[in-house]
Amino acid sequence: MEFKKLSAASAALALGLAFVACDSDSSSGPQSAPVPTNSQEGTPASSSDAAGPLSSSSATLPASSATLPASSAAKECFTNGMANITVRNMERKSISCPNSNTIYDYDLQILYKCVGDALIEIDMPPCEIDEPKSSASVTAPAVEYGTLSDSRDGKSYKTVVIGGKTWMAENLNFVTDSSFCYDDIPANCTKYGRLYQEFDAEEACPEGWSLPTERDWWDLVNAAKDEFGDQNGSLRALDVWENTIFGDNVVATNATGFSAVPGGYRASTGQCDGEGTKAYFWGVSSNTLTYAWILSNQYDLDRDSGRKGYFAYSIRCVKN
Repeated sequence: MEFKKLSAASAALALGLAFVACDSDSSSGPQSAPVPTNSQEGTPASSSDAAGPLSSSSATLPASSATLPASSAAKECFTNGMANITVRNMERKSISCPNSNTIYDYDLQILYKCVGDALIEIDMPPCEIDEPKSSASVTAPAVEYGTLSDSRDGKSYKTVVIGGKTWMAENLNFVTDSSFCYDDIPANCTKYGRLYQEFDAEEACPEGWSLPTERDWWDLVNAAKDEFGDQNGSLRALDVWENTIFGDNVVATNATGFSAVPGGYRASTGQCDGEGTKAYFWGVSSNTLTYAWILSNQYDLDRDSGRKGYFAYSIRCVKN
């Protein structure tokens, strides 16, 4: 009889300990670190810090930066002004915490912010109301084109009269010793024409045509502005220019028929850049030095600040 009582007491004690253990486990499990809400993420820091956190010298985040996983669902979308810096190709940059910047990666749609030594990433797609207008909805203007036949290789090019001068309406694609396709891809020569180094550029135009002088380029700029209301969109071909990440992209209309395409440039190192966003054209200044003229998806056509030895640019010839 005493043995039965002892056994019952032991069972009751074991059951009580089990309840205590279960209650302890349910109240002291691992706790996840708090993540700031999106209302905290949307406050930009002082513009005086805008140059601080980015560096092109590193392809990865520094080891000293603690990185929290990106939020799986954003409660708001990204609007212009929420970040001090908006960039593409974040994988080529580094962010060192602590700093007071907010940085938006437009490619991955992630907002970065340092909280102490920790780098916080917040998923945040761009707001639809801030999307730049697309040139796809623009109807191609009625432009009367002529034709230039290059007897050297049999290629034909469209021509167009703007401000009383006859221009090629396509980039030159005549092979010379020092001319290249963007990224050495032959299809890019068909799409953008060839990129010429300076000394080949001076002799590349067919007979009866030449590199535009500084006066020719300024006449083109003025004619575009006077006759068509602007000197950017009216010069740009439709549906080939990327929208600027800042939301202030000029809509391409190609009202002049000039049909500038964003063929970029080739640097002296052989690397190419600017495809989709910039067009670089050779031109001759009054003192016979050759300069580049730049048209971008954001800025008007204007002369570059100086020569760049062994860089390669596009060519638009003008009729003599």
